[in-house]
Amino acid sequence: MPLIEIARAETKAAAMAGLERWKARHVAVWPLLEPRDVLVDAMRGRSSAWYRIRVNLQHVPEADRPVQEALEVDYDPWAGSQA
Repeated sequence: MPLIEIARAETKAAAMAGLERWKARHVAVWPLLEPRDVLVDAMRGRSSAWYRIRVNLQHVPEADRPVQEALEVDYDPWAGSQA
């Protein structure tokens, strides 16, 4: 599947705000996506949850698919953890 990651955030609200910024930059792509193409995952860490948003571009013609960009929100759930 042609997936790109949009955001990795500490809160769902921050992840969704990142998705809104991505949508604003890719206005031609957004109407081609189906609701199930936007994947919002609650990820579990050792002692907390964080959120990831990915977009499945399978319904976007290959020539029109945006490439993976820097994440809108780039939260590192492992920062500061000790192995």
